[in-house]
Amino acid sequence: MERTDFVSPRTEPEPVLVVDDEHGVRDLMARWLRLSGYSIVAAATADEAIERVQRDSIGVALVDIHMPGHDGHWLTEQLRRKSPDIAVIMVTGLLDVSAACTSLQHGVIDYLVKPFGRDRLREAVQRGFDWRRTAMHERKWREELDSETERLRRNLSDAFAALNIDSYDSLDAVLQMLTLRERDLYDHAHRVEGLATELANALGWKHIAREPLRRAALLHDIGRLALPPVLFRKTGPLSADEQVLVREGPHFAYELLRCCPFLTDAADIVRHRYERFDGRGFPGGLAGDAIPASSRILAVVDSYDTMLLARPYRDAISSTEALLELRRCAGREFDPRIVQAFADMISQRAH
Repeated sequence: MERTDFVSPRTEPEPVLVVDDEHGVRDLMARWLRLSGYSIVAAATADEAIERVQRDSIGVALVDIHMPGHDGHWLTEQLRRKSPDIAVIMVTGLLDVSAACTSLQHGVIDYLVKPFGRDRLREAVQRGFDWRRTAMHERKWREELDSETERLRRNLSDAFAALNIDSYDSLDAVLQMLTLRERDLYDHAHRVEGLATELANALGWKHIAREPLRRAALLHDIGRLALPPVLFRKTGPLSADEQVLVREGPHFAYELLRCCPFLTDAADIVRHRYERFDGRGFPGGLAGDAIPASSRILAVVDSYDTMLLARPYRDAISSTEALLELRRCAGREFDPRIVQAFADMISQRAH
């Protein structure tokens, strides 16, 4: 049975747009929502709705699918172009699975089938405002991340352009300066350099140039310095937008290093550090031996040393556990030959 008791007024900042060519249905939805404290803007057609949207800031839109002239899908696209944060709820007189799927593909957050009750309508609209607040918060967060990333990239690029890096000692001095507030990055870089050089020698692959590998090992995390530190303090998983920023890091590092003659040979190694042996990595999606050998070495030793360190989202693990994880991922993330050589090298160290 439908509830008829009065609901305390809401205090939402923007009105609800009700778009339906059926006068009775439109008025009924508007009346129910006004009783719940919502401000209402009504329209009979999609064109009229666009006119109202140009005058009013809309929080949630209730849109009938089937209307004369432009339909609800067309209107949804126009609303999305005007403001991606408008929460659109599609309304229809019949249950059409294909239409519902199309609606969801257009970014519709809910689907009301007539006849529906007051509680169902109110629930959908409140869900719309909840969605809108989350969307606006996430957009603001993305804008702040993008702005901070741009600032950090610009500062790092300016620093590299102003510094003269022409030897190992000058490179180390620059690394010390750049990681002044993140000493653990400096120490990690040198551990990775030592492990990478030792592993290259253990492999005995003559085509691996040692000096470019050493320089790449020292600078493999340079792209991290162009990312907001808050990303690395998160205890939960990164959002899709945050992952995009992180994935841009290797290419930014490549562009940064290739402009310095002393680091040109290291640039490509750093760029392909996050390729996977099975081809599912980034930025190039390279697989197997198409990944530079030095990048494959760097992937193994960097992952190993990183696993030994505690992070906000996980505890540190032992060397034995880290080696087991490398073996588990061999053939997918890592070159199996390099993992085996590295495991043998660490085992010999222990004896």
